[in-house]
Amino acid sequence: MDTKVGLFFLLNTDKAKAPSDFGMNMPVSSIAPLYESLEENCRFTKVSYSDCTVYGLSYFSKPYQTDMLVVVRDMDSIGRKHLETQCAFQIAEMLSLNEPAHYGEYLHQAIWLPRGLQKQEFLNKLNHASGDPEPNLDGVTRKYMGSNWSMNYHRGFIFGGKQEASFARSLVLYGLGLAYHFQLSAMINRLSQMTTLGGDQLNRTQLDVQRFCAQYLFDNPVRARHHEQFENYQLIVKTLDLPRLEQQLRKKMQDLQRLGELKSSRESIEGGLGLGLAAESRPSPGLQNGNGDQPQRGGSNKLLLGALLGIVVAAAGLAYSDSLLGWLRALVS
Repeated sequence: MDTKVGLFFLLNTDKAKAPSDFGMNMPVSSIAPLYESLEENCRFTKVSYSDCTVYGLSYFSKPYQTDMLVVVRDMDSIGRKHLETQCAFQIAEMLSLNEPAHYGEYLHQAIWLPRGLQKQEFLNKLNHASGDPEPNLDGVTRKYMGSNWSMNYHRGFIFGGKQEASFARSLVLYGLGLAYHFQLSAMINRLSQMTTLGGDQLNRTQLDVQRFCAQYLFDNPVRARHHEQFENYQLIVKTLDLPRLEQQLRKKMQDLQRLGELKSSRESIEGGLGLGLAAESRPSPGLQNGNGDQPQRGGSNKLLLGALLGIVVAAAGLAYSDSLLGWLRALVS
């Protein structure tokens, strides 16, 4: 068996989607034993050509649907750049496109090597397949699973063995990791643009994020009793660093919630201050002194207002900045 390389093309669904009648359906449950909320919203297909095999992978449902195509070819004597050109052309032809419709930053790879290679032969084939002049194996872990093995690798993974079904299973699992990475990154970006907005638009975005997390997001989407695939998923998506992305997303949600609370507190304080000043400016009948003047009660009112404002601000969780303290001193002076 020669070395094979599978290139992942994450599709820009605004421009292209995999055809609904694309290829032969692959049963999701036998390919990847995922949790039911995922399993019922995934679709995997396969088309065999004379010079390559193409897998269609679709994850989640609208509005989160994420589609990708994986083109698997023998390396033979062609170089890595030529391989990328051939695969991109294959995608454009399949989707009847005149321009690329995939996210270039998500061009990841799966390298399929024979078992039993000696170290130098392994490095030579890895160099040829990956295009890396000096493959860096720092932090790379190999895990054996029966007659196959997997390794995490920069922007992809490496598979060793003879079973195409096992290789296809790893493609599906890594593709799911890529789909997570894309959706989490897109949500973080959308939330970061919401700081100047509010109301319904912000609420809808936060609701979309919470719904995605509740329905689809798992630390490991493979049901735990399927030990080999459970551990294989953890290994091959390691370089995607999904826990860090999830943590960043949840922090962004907390930041927006906190921002909303601070805006609400500020509006309440400003509203209360406006009412208080209006009431103070109105003269009260029957409270004049012997000369017909209003009694000087502004000082005590201001002191009381300043104390109340201090309590409200502290309760809202605001820090006493220098500017805020200066404003309070001016108010009560």
